[in-house]
Amino acid sequence: QLGLQQLAPTWHAFGRTAAMFRASDIFGRKPGAAPDRPAVPPGTAENAKRPFAQAGPVNRVWDPATGRFVEESVPADIQELMGVKRPKTAQQAEQGGERAWGDEERASKPPPKVLGPASVGLTARGQAPPAQERRFGPTAQVDKTAPSVEYKGFSKVDLDDRYYERSSVPVHGRPTYWTGDGQFFIYWQGEVQRWSICDAASFAAVKAGQLPGWAYKEDHKHLCQASGWMEAWNGEWRTADLEVIFRSSHQHPPQWEDPVIQRSIATVEFRGFSMKDLNTRFFLKSNEVIQGRPSLWDSSGVYFVYWQESMQRWAICDLKCLDAVRNGKCPGWAYRIDAGHFANACGWVETRNGEWADAAIETAVIGASTRGLKVEFTGFTKPDLNTTFSERSDEEIQGKPSLWDPSGTYFVYWQESMKRWAICDSVSLHLAKSGLSPGWAYRTDSQHFTRASTWMEVWGKAWRECSVRCTILEGVVRDSTPSVVKAEMPEASGTHLTAKQYRALVRKVYELKNPAKLQDLQVIYEKYADRESDLFKQVCEKYGVGPDEIAAEVPNPYAEAPEAQEESRLTKAGVGNEDGGDVYAHLENADVPQLKASEYAVLVQNIYERHNPKKLQDMGRLLKKFKGRERELFFEVCKKYGVHPAKTHAQYQDEQDTRENMAEPA
Repeated sequence: QLGLQQLAPTWHAFGRTAAMFRASDIFGRKPGAAPDRPAVPPGTAENAKRPFAQAGPVNRVWDPATGRFVEESVPADIQELMGVKRPKTAQQAEQGGERAWGDEERASKPPPKVLGPASVGLTARGQAPPAQERRFGPTAQVDKTAPSVEYKGFSKVDLDDRYYERSSVPVHGRPTYWTGDGQFFIYWQGEVQRWSICDAASFAAVKAGQLPGWAYKEDHKHLCQASGWMEAWNGEWRTADLEVIFRSSHQHPPQWEDPVIQRSIATVEFRGFSMKDLNTRFFLKSNEVIQGRPSLWDSSGVYFVYWQESMQRWAICDLKCLDAVRNGKCPGWAYRIDAGHFANACGWVETRNGEWADAAIETAVIGASTRGLKVEFTGFTKPDLNTTFSERSDEEIQGKPSLWDPSGTYFVYWQESMKRWAICDSVSLHLAKSGLSPGWAYRTDSQHFTRASTWMEVWGKAWRECSVRCTILEGVVRDSTPSVVKAEMPEASGTHLTAKQYRALVRKVYELKNPAKLQDLQVIYEKYADRESDLFKQVCEKYGVGPDEIAAEVPNPYAEAPEAQEESRLTKAGVGNEDGGDVYAHLENADVPQLKASEYAVLVQNIYERHNPKKLQDMGRLLKKFKGRERELFFEVCKKYGVHPAKTHAQYQDEQDTRENMAEPA
């Protein structure tokens, strides 16, 4: 059960209204008036209070049209998922046949009901809103093949949807964008020059010149940009932390012709190329200039989008041609037929069977709010590094924003030449900006500094490993750094691994692909004694993994011994771990098993309790919106708060086991 007492839901005393009395019943009849009915019988007041105790949890929703909150009851099946059980007294009251005086009159009237979406013109998902039925809104179906924009991250979850362009329904000279069910739309507020999101019930007010809305674009920029959105919440306007995806296809005219908007595009995703490797996201690397313009790279670091200066067009190529590209040549797997922006879906051609053909693709421009990230480090030997660091988006060092401590003495920055994050002091700031790599501590890999990994810190005149924990206090991690291309493991020359090192790699394969075989490792090791390299090769072939990928997963396979592996195994099981390291690091690439809907709900509640307790009051509404899709809700919440799904699930299970083990016997 979710523990309803901790959710602190709002209870609506609708029963009090239903039990109102005449003034004469309370203060007595007028002088000379004959009593036509008996006085209030004993027990009626008690019965009047009873509906309040029977009321269930409700969702409080802000209505911008009235400036008040409206409430709607949480459905019974959602209450059951939340662990709410109706008291038996409520059921008995419904079955009772006796009525107090006055019940007959009240029974003839419709009972007072809590205001819900229907009261302000909204209906259930998939139904046409009453606003459209009354001809207040456009009645035609939404064209789901039109350009669209999708939002994720609004506190009002109903706004998190995909909006399709409707050029036939303009407002103030610009097209509107509507959700697939027609309940919400985005329109241009001409008088104040900004975009706003409103509900269909208010469409008539919009056409009449009013400016209602649940959210609006404060910075007056394009609706595809995630920053600058304000949303209504608890009677106030606050900044929304969003992810925005703007999609268009080859059938649409160019969408990205404005130079100002072009400069804001940092992530683009392609879909529809016949060459599957090109159907991925590409991230802008402003410091990787090719033929005069910054390039974009995929997460593997193999494919990139670059500008062909001699041809005056954009193209997509792979890493093996990088030297030729830098020398001014123009190879590629796909290219544009014009000088238009690479985010435009129309105008791309690709190679098919040795010939060039038009590419029927879709592009998605992804943007995220630039809300600053704030983190806290613990575990460094140097006390000055165990503090909070806040992001300064305007203070870029070697191509990425830096984070600074409150005193402005120490900062976290990206070392481009080393492909890693490090912590340095302001005395060496000029060296860091010049491209050098000074620092008091650095990561041993290229992953984001918030992820669990090993750090190296200064110890006297040498470096030593340290276990550091990074806690996200504010913001969301959106790391757009393409991973470094891994070099293949040498097979027949140079470095040869020892038997212990091969065993460490074999263990890693089984941890990722078949954890049930870990208990048989000792038998396997004995069977392949002195042939550990063959064992590693066979295991990689059996589970379809590359040796270089496994070597990259293990922080230092060339030095890790089985004793260290055993110690790591004990740590994962909860034994030891006095240094505060990540005990769930082995689940970095693991998936969450299929769970029950109630189990996903418990995990979501657990995340809110740790990161945003105020969101607990929205649990009923969230579970209603994501009914049947609780797993999707869990993953979205994990992404929003930067937590690892598998690690979160494992941590919760361990906590539950600990509570059970600590319980006293009956």
